Formats: sequence, structure tokens, C-alpha cells
Amino acid sequence: MRNSYFILIFMLLLSVIYVFLELESYYEYSEYLKGLVVPSFCVFYIRFYKCQLPYFNLFLVLFSISDLLVFIPEYDLLHEDLVYYLGNTLYIMAYLSLLFGILKRLEFRKILSRFKLTISILLVFNIYVLYTLVGSEFETKPLVGIEFVKETIPLGFTMASIILEFVYNCVILVLLTVSFINFLYRDNNKSLFLFLGSLCIVFSEVIQYAIFYPSEKETLLNIVCFVLLVSGYLCFYLFAVQSVSKNVKSIGI
Repeated sequence: MRNSYFILIFMLLLSVIYVFLELESYYEYSEYLKGLVVPSFCVFYIRFYKCQLPYFNLFLVLFSISDLLVFIPEYDLLHEDLVYYLGNTLYIMAYLSLLFGILKRLEFRKILSRFKLTISILLVFNIYVLYTLVGSEFETKPLVGIEFVKETIPLGFTMASIILEFVYNCVILVLLTVSFINFLYRDNNKSLFLFLGSLCIVFSEVIQYAIFYPSEKETLLNIVCFVLLVSGYLCFYLFAVQSVSKNVKSIGI
């Protein structure tokens, strides 16, 4: 109970500071602050809850390492590209660890028999979203100019970076789909928090694509993206600390 209040107050404080930095155009410092959110959350969770969910711990550790790469100075373009690849690879591995933790507890035969139509609709939806995201990557280059793309996206949309982005998007969409199916199958607070956390993270990632386009609303989009990120990890926190018993109840906050 006390731990829940502590993490909520801490995340609220970080959010207020982040919004202030964004509004005052201190973008470099706001990025550093954003890079501390998940590592702080990771330290807090492992300190108080240790190894109740090993796959969730691995998810937090990998995600934290990737976020901390923002503090590495950018010496040249090659160095920036290496950080880009390493960071996104760590993100993918983090999401895969969380996905593995969900999948190993699902009964696939029962799920396929009960949710055939739902799974089919979600599959079509995921294909459409992937097509839209990949299309937006190719459209960004002529719309905003080559120089902007080189400054914004490492490698300027080479095939390697596009494949990496495609795999990344596939993984987060599969995570969202599996967490939703898991919620329909289990219908409890634990699975609900997992789904809401995944939903916030996916929307946060989608907004990142909108930020590639120069806009007066970039600051607002950054703030919305940050709020979704914090909300997603708070939902993951509530998911992780729920009881593993059948009669799952929400913790008091």
C-alpha cells in the first residue's frame, strides 16, 4: 500500500518536471528525464518485489538499459547508428520477454476455440496498422526533406533500419493482441492492467511517428507520449503486484 503511494507520487513528480521542461523548450533535459523513468521504476520494483515475476524483471532491466543509452554522448553518425540499433534491439528483447511470460500461461486450444473471430479481426487490424506505419516511414522522406530525415532517423531509412522498425512494430502489436486475448480469456484485474499497459505503450509508440513531422504541436505530442509511457508502466506495476490467486483483486490506491 505504502509502496503504491510512493511510486505514484514519484511518477507524478517526474511528469510535472517533464512538462515544465518541454514547455520551456529544454528538450535535451526533458529527454534525459524521460530516460530515467523506466530505470527508476525498475529499481523501485526489484527493490520491493524482487523476483516474483522473473520475466517481468528481465523486461524492466532490458528496457532500462535501452533508455539509459540516451546519456551516451553522440560522437559521430556511426556511433549514433550503433546506439540506435542496440537500443531498439534491447526494446524488442524486453517486449519479447514480457510476451513470453504471458504466452506460457495461456491455453491455446481453448483460446482458439473460443476466440476464432476475435483473433481473425485482430490479425486483419494488425496487418493494416503495420502497413500504415511502414507506409508512413516511406512517405516521411519526400514530405519533410532529406536533410530532416538524416537528422531525425539514423541511417536515413536504409533497408536495415526499416526491417528493424518493422520487427519492433510487429512485436509491440503482437504484445497488445496477446494481452487483449489474455484479458478476454481470464477476465480479471491482473489481465486488465496488463492490457491497458500494453495499449498505452503502443499508442505512445504510434505518436512517435507523428513527431517525425515538423509541427507546432510537437511539444504537446511529446507530453502526450510521455504521459502514455508513464501510464503504461503504472499499469504494468499494478499487473505485476497483483495476487497470483484465482480471486484476483485490485490493490488499494
